[in-house]
Amino acid sequence: MKRNWTLGMIWAVALLPLLAAVLSYSLGINPSQGRTNRGQLQQPVQPLAQWGGDRERYVGHWTLLLSLASSCGTDCCDPECEREQTKLHAVHDALGRDAGRVRVAHENRGQLPLDPGVWVVDPVGNLLLYYSFEQPGEDLLHDLRRLLKVSKLG
Repeated sequence: MKRNWTLGMIWAVALLPLLAAVLSYSLGINPSQGRTNRGQLQQPVQPLAQWGGDRERYVGHWTLLLSLASSCGTDCCDPECEREQTKLHAVHDALGRDAGRVRVAHENRGQLPLDPGVWVVDPVGNLLLYYSFEQPGEDLLHDLRRLLKVSKLG
């Protein structure tokens, strides 16, 4: 009798995850929502010619593009602008050995027709991901590490 009970428990342990997966699929329960990125994926991606970036500045390497609503440059005096630049440079430094594959750029809203926030530009010049200023830097770092791991470009 004990032998049958043990065999029954082995089958239950093996079939329980399968039953849970089938039930989850049939009820439409999907905790990941089918995505692993934390930023807003641009679908379809916007090529360089569409968003108006400079080819020499954005092609050949990954770029973190800080699109600012105000007209502050590298020597900004606005606290929000300074905070976002500091956050972006901290993400860049946290990349470690992959930091050489990524550049940081700042653009004012009047220069490019982009919403204010952080944009990830691939080495071909496509806008891939968008992050609002409210999102933490860890989200950007998570996605960027994943992109650099799977990409051989840049």
